[in-house]
Amino acid sequence: MFSTTFKLFAFLSVAIVSGPSVAAGPAVARHSSQVEARANPSFGKSGSKVCLAWAEGNNLSLSNFKTDHVVGLYSYSPAKPSASNSLGFDFWPMLWGGDQSKINDFESAVKSGYGTIVLGFNEPNEQGQANLDPNAAAALWKQHIEPKRALGYTLASPAVSTRPNGQQWLQSFLQACTGCSVDYIAVHWYGKNEGDLENYLKQFHGAFDKPILLTEFGFRSTDGGAPPTQSEQISSMDTALKFFDANDWILAACPFGFVSGGTGPDALQNPDGTPSALGKVVINDGA
Repeated sequence: MFSTTFKLFAFLSVAIVSGPSVAAGPAVARHSSQVEARANPSFGKSGSKVCLAWAEGNNLSLSNFKTDHVVGLYSYSPAKPSASNSLGFDFWPMLWGGDQSKINDFESAVKSGYGTIVLGFNEPNEQGQANLDPNAAAALWKQHIEPKRALGYTLASPAVSTRPNGQQWLQSFLQACTGCSVDYIAVHWYGKNEGDLENYLKQFHGAFDKPILLTEFGFRSTDGGAPPTQSEQISSMDTALKFFDANDWILAACPFGFVSGGTGPDALQNPDGTPSALGKVVINDGA
């Protein structure tokens, strides 16, 4: 849901199909200046499945969102926030798409010990996002992502959007990506009903039989209707967090909304950088 030309649009009050844009972000941190990253032993365990989809660069507010329940962090790029390691996050660098400048940044940054999981392309089934043909995506994976396994990374599939063609896109990608190592299936979801989210995740797990990383999700109207109220958001989020914790095939879930300037009922961050009421539910793993 993020493209890489950041300025967040009216984000929290509008139904989104292909997401807001994010800027180039901070300069990519070089491996030599980072403490070596080691996977948190709590990753994927009940009570420690929250992750941050973070597009705020080196903003000091990041420290407001680290609890024992929040393990992973990604930035829609290979750029690691400067406080990531000291705060205790597992960093997950992403190759967002096939643009050469993004590939160059990814190859320059992603060395052994820089992060723990490499995330594949961002919503490649969306024209406004990575927008990649499955065969082209497979070729890029083989050249730039698959080699990172030898550096100690585990690998998450390209993260498709909720659009109905997402599952077929991913099936076509895996068929084209012969010899590829895909440890996790990454997906995005937006909708109004928590039951729909559960069914969506079950469908992907059933289709691919791999652990799921829900790297972007949110409760909002996708049909032009009124968005869920904050109390409805809190109730749905609390139920979703319990569902994630109860199913060992769901390893992490990153709700979308940890961005400055959000004011709608699904905002996770207040304008002053502190957690909103909904954000507190997320980082504390329940209401």
